[in-house]
Amino acid sequence: MAAPLRPRITGITLNVLMPDGTTRVHTIDPKATDALVWSDRAVEVFGKFYDKGGPAEGKHMSREDFLRHFPHGEPIIGDQPHLPMTPTVVNQIWNHPKEDGTTPAYLSKSIMNPTNG
Repeated sequence: MAAPLRPRITGITLNVLMPDGTTRVHTIDPKATDALVWSDRAVEVFGKFYDKGGPAEGKHMSREDFLRHFPHGEPIIGDQPHLPMTPTVVNQIWNHPKEDGTTPAYLSKSIMNPTNG
C-alpha cells in the first residue's frame, strides 16, 4: 500500500500573550517535535501517554536533560539522577511556576526526549 499524500507541516509559530500584557513568539521545529499541548485538558491527555499501560510507560528523563529543559524544575526532580515520566510528573511540570511566577504556556514532546517545553 502506498503512503498517503499528506501535507507536511514545515513550521509552527506560537504567539504567546503573557500575564503582564507583553507578547512572545516561540518557534517549534516539527522535525524535532511530535506533540504540542497548551490547555489543561490536552496536558491531561498528554500525561496519559506515560501512564501504566500507555505507549511510553517507564520512560525517564535524565537529570541533566530535565534541568536543561526545566531549569527551574529542581523541586520536581529533587536529588534523583533521572525522573520517571508519569501523568503526575507531567501535571507537576505544567503547574510549576518559573522564577517570574508564570507557569508554562505549552508543553511539547521532542522526538528525542520524553517531554520538554
